[in-house]
Amino acid sequence: MLYWPTAIFWFISFWTLAIHSSCNVLASEKEPIEVLDPIVITATASPTTLSQVPASVTIITREKIVQQQANRLSSILQQVPGIIVDEMGGRGGLSSVYLRGGDPNFTLIMIDGIPLNDPSNQRGGSVNLSILTPERIERIEIVRGPASIVYGSDAMAGAINIITRKGQSHSNYQATVEGGQFGYGRSTILAQGSAKDVLYSGSVAFTRNDEQVEGDRFQNINTGGNLAWTYDSSVNVQMTGQFTQSDIRAFPEGSGGSRLSILRATEQRLTKEFLVGITLTHQLSQTWKQQFSSNLFYRQEDVNNPGVLDTARTFRNPPTMFTTDFSRYRFLWTLTQAFAENWKLSGGFQLIYEDGQRTGTQQLTALGLPTDQRNDFAKTRTTPAGFLESVWKPFSHTTVTSGLRIDDPQEFSPEVTPRVAMSIQLLPETFVRSSYSEGFKLPSFNALGDPLIGNPSLAPEKSQGWDINVHQELFNKKIQLDLTYFHNRFSNVIDLDPILAKQNVFSLVNLSTVITNGVEFELTTLPYPWLEVQAFFTYLNTDILGLTDSLRNRPNTFGGFILNIRPNSRLHIRSELKAVGKRFDIQIPTTETTVPSYYRVDLTATLRVNDSWKIFVAGENLTNVQYEEFLGFEAPGVWGRFGLECQVGD
Repeated sequence: MLYWPTAIFWFISFWTLAIHSSCNVLASEKEPIEVLDPIVITATASPTTLSQVPASVTIITREKIVQQQANRLSSILQQVPGIIVDEMGGRGGLSSVYLRGGDPNFTLIMIDGIPLNDPSNQRGGSVNLSILTPERIERIEIVRGPASIVYGSDAMAGAINIITRKGQSHSNYQATVEGGQFGYGRSTILAQGSAKDVLYSGSVAFTRNDEQVEGDRFQNINTGGNLAWTYDSSVNVQMTGQFTQSDIRAFPEGSGGSRLSILRATEQRLTKEFLVGITLTHQLSQTWKQQFSSNLFYRQEDVNNPGVLDTARTFRNPPTMFTTDFSRYRFLWTLTQAFAENWKLSGGFQLIYEDGQRTGTQQLTALGLPTDQRNDFAKTRTTPAGFLESVWKPFSHTTVTSGLRIDDPQEFSPEVTPRVAMSIQLLPETFVRSSYSEGFKLPSFNALGDPLIGNPSLAPEKSQGWDINVHQELFNKKIQLDLTYFHNRFSNVIDLDPILAKQNVFSLVNLSTVITNGVEFELTTLPYPWLEVQAFFTYLNTDILGLTDSLRNRPNTFGGFILNIRPNSRLHIRSELKAVGKRFDIQIPTTETTVPSYYRVDLTATLRVNDSWKIFVAGENLTNVQYEEFLGFEAPGVWGRFGLECQVGD
């Protein structure tokens, strides 16, 4: 239970600050500080300013990540409207993102534009956020709404692009050491600089967490870097690469976790990921630009799943051991022409080749069957695509974006995905955006090839989405408000056939159509130079057409408040209150179906001792709220950690 004094403190503090800030900004006569319009590279075929971007976009900067002293990607994304992030118990459990109510595998997640989604995994291609660490992140761009026009398959609900830190002309070296409860330890080394005409950046990080909750373990090493070279100001070459290796242990999905699991053995996942990419940008003239990029993503995962019992002696899911190997090659060429100051046209071609396989065994003898079964499969897929996008400004304060993409995936019919959007500046401080787009997702290799539940006749899943956003600035941008209504339709959604399941025959089919709609709200106010107050809230409604069932792990309401306090130039304090409504979930050992609502408080304080040294402390779940994000998977209680950072450079 949340301590009521803390809740009352937050309530009184927020409204006191809100009233006081209103009086303060009305009385202020200072000239506004000019803030440059950020450039967004994820939402369109060519970079576009945020005010003209044809989609609902959130940018999380490096400054915000440092203020939070985040040690994992999931905690960073939890402050974004429209996104719910869950963790299956402690750090070792699977962590997933649900964007505007879509399944986790409906969101494309990338590092420097290189997709991380693996269609050979058991989760249909969703990304486990727990193994993604923040030391290399420069900023994160979140695009809400179908984005297949830019990326093809997998961006049915939206896309998240993690943009890493690049090299710079002056040298910068940074080392961080952290420690804390539950055997937590983390160390990072980062170097940035230049060698003649080449800018470079590189980092190494090691993270370890012992048992936060029963059976939970986490160990991760991450190393990566960037190189950039510019020739004659018209040719730019950038390279990026990353290697990640993780060893995680937790109760398996569906088991009921540390509270409900009958079998107390845990699942082990050993994962290796490698990515490398090169992008060449050539400015042919003042109006013509072309870009060529090529990248590779490779992932190997060894899984040892002990199975799930539904009674003391009966397995519902058999013990399983397997290894997956997946590789993806992507080639992209884009040509952009600025015909006039008010019209830009981009087009190009993309080729994707995917190769995935799995080898392993399901222990069906645990189910009383006479023999075990291999769960092997091997799949390849080639998908060529072409696209065209127009950005037109018929008036000085109006931007119209439209585009069309055609994908021709191997063994499937061609997919056509359009988008049309408009951005209007109604008043100097009032902006309105509206967009309509479509998306698709090819069936995963696991869904097509799994010997037990796979179905080679599956069709692609589809999405249609539209939204309207109002962005309002007040009092010289000291108050900024965003309000968005969204509506998505996901059709041909892949799930187990419920009729066959009653006969103990399990097969995936294109089963249902899902409607999700709701409201996203975000408010940021700067009442004083030393104080920033942020509020965010999402209302989400979901409906499976023709069924009374509910979607798992999608609360109707979630949001929170963030206070960033800087009493002087050396000290920064960040406090966050996050609240999540109740949600539906099912776990094999129990008839419970409702995960209770909860809210928690986190606090971070960072002190810059001098120009080179910083120390910080962070407390998570300070009020020690006992809560779960999956039934039975108990979340850690109060958790403290601390760190020391040294930074030197030119």
